[in-house]
Amino acid sequence: MGRERSGRPSAAALFMAGRIGLMLAGIAVMALGIDVVVRAQLGNSPISACPNVLSIAFPAVSFGSFMLAWQCFLVLVQVALLRSQFRLVDLLQIPISVFFGLCIDFFVTALGDTAPASYFHSWLWLAVGMAVLAAGIVMTVVSGTVMNCGEAVVQAVVRKTGARFGTIKVCFDLVCAALALGCAFAFTGHLAGVREGTVVCAVFTGMIVNVYMGLYGKLRGRLSPLRARRRDAKQAEMTPVTEP
Repeated sequence: MGRERSGRPSAAALFMAGRIGLMLAGIAVMALGIDVVVRAQLGNSPISACPNVLSIAFPAVSFGSFMLAWQCFLVLVQVALLRSQFRLVDLLQIPISVFFGLCIDFFVTALGDTAPASYFHSWLWLAVGMAVLAAGIVMTVVSGTVMNCGEAVVQAVVRKTGARFGTIKVCFDLVCAALALGCAFAFTGHLAGVREGTVVCAVFTGMIVNVYMGLYGKLRGRLSPLRARRRDAKQAEMTPVTEP
């Protein structure tokens, strides 16, 4: 099943493997973007702001572990939003969240002690981190498989409202930033892990996602006629020629 007679994987199986690979790569890219934003020292990205604040307040627990707990909470939010429309396959977000948390802790270690040399460089780090994070988000969405929990919550709201993904992403990020602000005051007594960069990420990450999605749509539109011509040519080669 799923294999051709020669024993090689079928085209459908290879296509699905490619989609899963794209999704996992997107998760890893998102983790890298989040860690770069953290290193900017201007606050964290909204999607990970609460876990970051909690990891500062409780340093015995890693950033990735708090991220895993946060992602599981977001799965519960999806269940509450979608109810009967929530698919069992979406529970795969939980093992994906484990992978996400491991990637975050890996990149924290890989980045070592690197840090921006000035306030100006902090903003450059933040810009790069947002661009990388948005790219990872688009990769998971485009893969058409199980999305990361944060983006899945946004997609759930989109399904309910019909609004643009990037627009709901901005609103979701603002809510996450507000929750992180409350956690910072509750557990540390000050704005630990929440700064001006958190607000900037909340406002602009979704916009960058919209730009990337627009570019992807244009690229897909240009490639569609080429794929159609290749498909027609292949079908023509496979069609037996009947003699008059």
